[in-house]
Parts: sequence; structure tokens; C-alpha cells
Amino acid sequence: MPYHQSSAVSVAAVMTAATVIVIGYRIGRAHAAWRDVRAVKRDLPAKRKIAWGHTGPLVLGAVFVILTLAAAAYDAGH
Repeated sequence: MPYHQSSAVSVAAVMTAATVIVIGYRIGRAHAAWRDVRAVKRDLPAKRKIAWGHTGPLVLGAVFVILTLAAAAYDAGH
């Protein structure tokens, strides 16, 4: 099966769209969790733990995306 550039572009577009949706969702959940922490004075340690639980995967995902893009850019340059 021959390689078609349009196939690679469509796969990249789908991956980009999925990444944007996932990152947007994670940002929204992390923001809502921290807003709950600020709004609730009681039960603060539990809310803070939940907030960090949503923020951690967001940060790890962002680092993964940045490293993936850096690797792709390096590979494209060589």
C-alpha cells in the first residue's frame, strides 16, 4: 500500500483535534477543582487533594505533548 501524504495530514488533523479537546477538558476540570477549593472553607484538605488529582494529569499530559512535538520536530529536521 503506497504512502499518501493526505492520509498523514488527515491523521495529524484528527490527533490535533482530539488533543485540543482533551486538553480543554483537563484545563476545565482543573480550573473547576481549584475554584471549589477557594469556595469551600470546610473540608479543604479533601478538596485540595481532588484539585491536585486533576492538575497532575494535566501537567503530565502537557509535558508529554511538548516532548512529542519536540521529538517530531527533531525527526523532521534530520
